[in-house]
Amino acid sequence: MSVMRNKKNIHESLPGESKKDVPGHIYENGPRSRTGVFLRLAALSLAGLLIGGAAALCGDSSNLGYVHVDMIDNSFSPQLQRIHKGGTIVFKNIGRNPHNAVAVDNSWTTEDDFGSLNMMGGDKASVTYPEEGVFPYYCTFHATPDQRVGMVGTIVVGDVDYQPQTHRKVEPVSEWTGVTRRVPSQYPTIQTAVDAADPGDMVLIAPGVYKEEVVVTTPSLIIRGEDRNKVIIDGEHVRGNAITVVGADGVAIENMTARNAVLNGFFWTSVEGYRGSYLTAYNNGDYGVYAFDSVNGVIKHSYASGSPDSSFYIGQCFPCKAIIHDIVAEYSALGYSGTNAGGELYLINSIWKNNIVGLAPNTLDSELLPPQREATIWGNVVLNNNNIEAPFLALTWPSFGNGILVASGLRNHIEKNLIINHPNNGIVMLPNLQENLWLSHGTTVKDNVILGSGRTDISLSGPISMGNCFSGNSYSTTIPFGLEQFAGCDSKIRAMMGGDLSMMMGALAMMMDAKLGNFEAGDYKTQPIPGPQPEMPEEMKKKIEPAVSPFESHSYLLENVSFHPDAEKYLNESVESGSYVGSMQTVIPGSVLSFIYHVFGFMLPFVIYASWTFTAFLDMHQRKESSLGWTAGLILVPFLGSLAYHLKGGSTLPDWLRRSMLISGGGVFLLVLMVAVALVL
Repeated sequence: MSVMRNKKNIHESLPGESKKDVPGHIYENGPRSRTGVFLRLAALSLAGLLIGGAAALCGDSSNLGYVHVDMIDNSFSPQLQRIHKGGTIVFKNIGRNPHNAVAVDNSWTTEDDFGSLNMMGGDKASVTYPEEGVFPYYCTFHATPDQRVGMVGTIVVGDVDYQPQTHRKVEPVSEWTGVTRRVPSQYPTIQTAVDAADPGDMVLIAPGVYKEEVVVTTPSLIIRGEDRNKVIIDGEHVRGNAITVVGADGVAIENMTARNAVLNGFFWTSVEGYRGSYLTAYNNGDYGVYAFDSVNGVIKHSYASGSPDSSFYIGQCFPCKAIIHDIVAEYSALGYSGTNAGGELYLINSIWKNNIVGLAPNTLDSELLPPQREATIWGNVVLNNNNIEAPFLALTWPSFGNGILVASGLRNHIEKNLIINHPNNGIVMLPNLQENLWLSHGTTVKDNVILGSGRTDISLSGPISMGNCFSGNSYSTTIPFGLEQFAGCDSKIRAMMGGDLSMMMGALAMMMDAKLGNFEAGDYKTQPIPGPQPEMPEEMKKKIEPAVSPFESHSYLLENVSFHPDAEKYLNESVESGSYVGSMQTVIPGSVLSFIYHVFGFMLPFVIYASWTFTAFLDMHQRKESSLGWTAGLILVPFLGSLAYHLKGGSTLPDWLRRSMLISGGGVFLLVLMVAVALVL
């Protein structure tokens, strides 16, 4: 059965076994006859069979091992798992979001073993199945309780017949039916109105505080508040999401507020066609406005703040065919996070301020569709993203103090943004390390205005980057020097440039600080409460339409995009605070680890290179021997040239000096790097 094919790490030990009894050491105390060796091996084999047989007769089959089901963002892997009767499954969250597993019939839950429904990244829970049967289950945060759509799975126990069932998806409609279902005059709660609605209906919500969690599975609904600031869905820090749209295409949510959810304010997952407009989401425990595994969407005229992950998030889609336009994101860890998202994805004419980092498109192995690629960041104001009091998670801490941070993205486009006052970098491209090391390549950075950056205005970080281009930007410094000169967008030849290793080492130190808990995050529950936000105009309220093909219907937003309309005002109000000390400055905020890794991870290689090369030239001088080949090698091949000379070039330096010099410096560097990688992974 399946559980036998998945057994791992099942070993029996033999009591009293010593090193000399192991077949690999049979000659340790002198030669023995082949007959004795064979007899001993046969006895050991027979003893193993007897012990294994006795364990099988006396024990329960559930002790034979277990299989895994991984929780990723937001699905189970594998979705169908078969085990034997009495077997155990270990559910492990390998994603960033909280997850759980609950049987549709409520016969079991991961909460029984773990103690909470809220399993974070790295948490595990075991479930044992003593009876045969088929057990469908779901994540209460990211699926519907009937297991029809969302984050769902099935456990098949024993030798039973099982044929997966498919649910026919209700098709969306493109027009309003003319039916309006009013809350609370006709329906006491938003959920009852949503459940009663047919595709194309509008659910219209009167002012009030609604203490509920709404799950939408009917396509093409228009869910609208009568007053953006007075229609409030309050999670009271006990309910997961304000509104979750699961697998229902074409749903529009408009003109209301979501606050105090344990997870997300407004959440679409696994849909085609979505629209969020005139939304306010604040002090929610994960994301404010969130679209996951969803395509063809628009989020506009909205505000989100106080999220430990990001105010706005579009993730795991390619091509996304999505637009974020005219939004404000503040007091969160990330203003925008876009893991593994891109392809006709536009973030335009919005304001990102007072977060840990402004915008951070990124690649992670814990979600599907890596790498992140082909997003356009255009005409935004990115301001003062250095808020040490914002809520944040360990994973987001290394992004502190940057305006636009591209973590291992490909072929992104960053243009006409105003980026002001960031203690680390205005724009930075750097690698990201999870299961794989992902690099940043092929991004276009042009016509941006960057000022007030602490380390540098534009930073290309990491060991090597290819295909990135830089032109027409207003800036003071770049690292490395000469990005626009040697990698201009209009140049026919772009140099393959090495990146700024100091930023990479600093980010690695911040990852270690995050893993060790050497930071104090703000509490999302106590972040500033926003004032009244702009109401949906009456003219727009006359338009009642589902979110069918919103990307195409909003393509006019992509015409003639320029600087943000308020860019001039923010530029005039800015007070430049950058120090421009470049690579010699440790990352901000500093720590013991950031100093250690700045010295031993960034500066030590320069010292090693200088000492190896200097002593090689000194030795050649003392030998009164000139060699064009070795001279060229020492100059043109950093590290390897001088290493080869000291090992094979006939150096007259004492062996102990050469080996100490070569091994100590390189050894310390590698040790520091290995410790960091081991801790981060």
